[in-house]
Amino acid sequence: MNNITLGDSELAAYGDVFPQSQNGVIALNLTEKVGKAKKGSYLLLEYYCVLEECDCRHAVLFAFNSKEQQVAVINVPLDTGPLLRPYLAEEFKQSSSAEGLLEVLVEALNDHPEYHHGMCRRYRAVHKKIDGFSYQGEPFPKLAPGGLLSSNLSEDFIRDIESFLGTKKSRTSKNIPDSSQPSLFDEAFDGDELSLFEAVVESYRLCEGEDYDKQTELKKGLRICLYDKGFASDELVEHLSCLWYGDDDEGLEALLHMLADALEILRVDLERKRSEAELKMQELQKALAEHIFIAGADYDLAAAVTGVLLDARIEILPELHEANNRRMAEEADGMDFTAASPEQEMIKFLDHLDEAGIESSFELVDALLQTGVVGDIEPQITIGSYLFHAESELAREAAVLMLFHPIEAVRQGVADFLVQADGKMFSPQALRRLIVSRNWFAKDLQGQVDRMIAHARKAGVECAPLRKRGKRTVLASTHDGAGAQSIFVVLPLGEGYSCCSLMFKKGHGVADTYVTTLPNKREFNRLRKMMRQEVGATEVDPAYLDKRLCQALSDGVKHGKIPSHWLVAIAEQTGSDQWKTVDLDVERDLQILSEELKEQGAEFMSKRTRQRALKNSSTWVEQKTFAMSWFEDDVTVDKQLEYLLETEEQGDPIQPILEILDHVLEPRREIWLERLVVTTAWLKASRKPPAPWQEMLHVALMVADKSVPLQDIPLMIAVAEHTVAAFLGRSLESDGIPF
Repeated sequence: MNNITLGDSELAAYGDVFPQSQNGVIALNLTEKVGKAKKGSYLLLEYYCVLEECDCRHAVLFAFNSKEQQVAVINVPLDTGPLLRPYLAEEFKQSSSAEGLLEVLVEALNDHPEYHHGMCRRYRAVHKKIDGFSYQGEPFPKLAPGGLLSSNLSEDFIRDIESFLGTKKSRTSKNIPDSSQPSLFDEAFDGDELSLFEAVVESYRLCEGEDYDKQTELKKGLRICLYDKGFASDELVEHLSCLWYGDDDEGLEALLHMLADALEILRVDLERKRSEAELKMQELQKALAEHIFIAGADYDLAAAVTGVLLDARIEILPELHEANNRRMAEEADGMDFTAASPEQEMIKFLDHLDEAGIESSFELVDALLQTGVVGDIEPQITIGSYLFHAESELAREAAVLMLFHPIEAVRQGVADFLVQADGKMFSPQALRRLIVSRNWFAKDLQGQVDRMIAHARKAGVECAPLRKRGKRTVLASTHDGAGAQSIFVVLPLGEGYSCCSLMFKKGHGVADTYVTTLPNKREFNRLRKMMRQEVGATEVDPAYLDKRLCQALSDGVKHGKIPSHWLVAIAEQTGSDQWKTVDLDVERDLQILSEELKEQGAEFMSKRTRQRALKNSSTWVEQKTFAMSWFEDDVTVDKQLEYLLETEEQGDPIQPILEILDHVLEPRREIWLERLVVTTAWLKASRKPPAPWQEMLHVALMVADKSVPLQDIPLMIAVAEHTVAAFLGRSLESDGIPF
C-alpha cells in the first residue's frame, strides 16, 4: 500500500519503512463472534507518520479480513491515560465489524502490554529512519497489564485467542533447558539496527527488579543480540554516556545492568572458547575506550564503568589501558605525583574520597581500583606507596590491602615496597590482616608477607584482636554446571544483619566476595527464599563453609588467582583466622564418606539401596534445582553435535546422547566425580537436604569406578540428554547466529 494521509499526518506501513522486517503485523484469530465481528482470521497492519519533525505519538492499525477486505482503521495513542484509549479513525469508512475488533484489541493490549511497548519501539525506529537521528521525544509510559480501559470479554474467550500478537510458542519440550528467546525480544530481530538496540534497552528497563527467571531470560536474549550484526557496541556505550548526563536514572541503571550482563556473557563464552567471543569483547572494550575513557569525560562515569569491569572479572585489553593512560596524561594537573610535595597531592586525593563518604580501608581500595585498574601498573604501585607513607592510618591500611590487587604485577610491586618498610608503619589492624591472610598467597608472596609480619612484631606492633566467633547462618548452593558455588554467611548486626557473600569457581578459586547489610528479619527471609528458589541453596553446617573455602583458596593459588580484599573483611566479621589452602582430595573424601555410610548399617550398603539411588538420580537434572544446570555447554559440545547432525542421515535420537557420553563426558569423568563428591558433602551438611546424601554417594562411587560405562549410570545419561537438549535449544533460537 502507498502512503496514506490522515489529518495532518502522512502514514506509511512499518513494513514499507523497513522492508526486511517481519514486525508491524498482528495475526488475529477470533474463535467466536464479538459484537458484529465474525469468527475468523484478521490481519492488522501498523502504520506510522513519516513526516519529518512530526511527533504525533500514535500508531494506526488497518484491519483486513480473510478476504483481504479492509474492515477497520484503529488509531492507537502511544501515550496512556483515561482519555487515550484506542479509537476508530473517523476519517475512514468503518465496517460493521470495526467496533468488535476495537474491543478485542483493547482487551488484548490489556493482557499483552509488551505489544504496546513494541509499537513504541517501532515508532522511535521510524523516527530515526526518517529524521536521521535518534528520537528526541519524552520516554513513552510503561503500560501495565490492564492499563487500558477493559472490555467485557469472557476469560474463556481470552484464553481462546492465544494466537493474538502472533505469540511464538516454545519449540523446546519440557526436557529441554529453557533457552528459548524471551517474549520481551519478540521484536528484536527485525533486520533494523535501531529496532534491535532499542528493543534490548527497553527490555532491560521493563525487567529491572524482576525475579531470577525473568533476568535469566533477559540475558539469553541479550546473548543472541550480542552476536547479531544489528547490535552495535558503539551504540550501547554512546547511549550509556548520553544517559549519564541526562536525568533518566532508570534508563541509566538499565544500561549499566545491560553492560554488566554483556561482559559476563562474553567472559563465559571466552572461557568456553566460543567463536566470535574474542572479537565481540574487543569491540565492546574499544567502544568503552573511545567514549568513556577519554579526556573530559565525567570522573564518576569512568569510575562506574570501571566498577562494572571489575565485577565482571575480565581481562582489560590494551586498547582500554592505552585510552585511560591518555586520559590521565591530559588531566594530569588534577593530581601531580611528580610534584615537589607528593604527600600534599595524596592528601588532596584522600580529601576527594572523604567527600565521597569513604569510611573504611576496604571501601578506599574499591575507590582506588575504580580509578586505576584500567591504567598502567607503575602508577598504581606508586599510589600504593604514597598511601602507605601517609599520615592517615586508614590510608596505610588500604595500602596493605592492595596486596589483593587483581593484577599480579601490582600485587608484587606493593609487596616489594611493604617488605622494605619500617615495621612500625604497620597498624595493629594491618598486622592482624597480614597474619589472617598469609596462607592465601602463593609461596613466594607468602615469604614476603612473613617478613612484613616479622618487621612489624620486631617494631613492637601489637596484633589487633580478632572478633570472637558468634552465631552465623550459612546458606550454600552446590556446584552448578559451570563449576561455581554461591555461599552467604549471615550474622546479627544491631537490629538487622551483616550479609557476607562468596562465590567459588573451579579454576578461579574464591572468584567473588562482597559484604552488604540486611535491615531486618524480613529481608533475611527474602534472601533465604531467593537462594532456595534460584540456585537450590540450603542452610548448612558452618563447618562446611570453612572446608569449602580452604579448598577454593587452594584452587585459586594453583591457577594464579587471589581473592578480593573483601575476603579479609569477611574473615574479620566471622572471627575466622584459620582459613588456609587445603587441596580437595576426591579419593580421600570419597573414602571417608564411604566409611560413614558403612557405619549407618548394612541396609545403606545393599544392592537394593544402590539401585534405588541410581534410579532416583535419573530425575535430579529435571526435578531438583541444584542439578538443573548440570549439562555441558562449550565449543567441544557444539563441534561434536554439529558434525553428528550434519553427517547423520537418520534422525536417531539415541546417537547424540551416546556421542556426548563417549566424547564429552567420559574425558571429563574426573570433573564430574569431583562435582558429585562436593555435592555429597553439601547434602550431608544441609539442614534440610533436597536429596539423601547417601544416594548421591552411591552415584559418585559408580562414576569413580572406571570399569562402569557412563551409559550404565542414569544420572550421566540424564546429563547427556540435558546437554543435547541445551544445544538444540540454542540452535533453535540462534537462527544462524554463530555460537
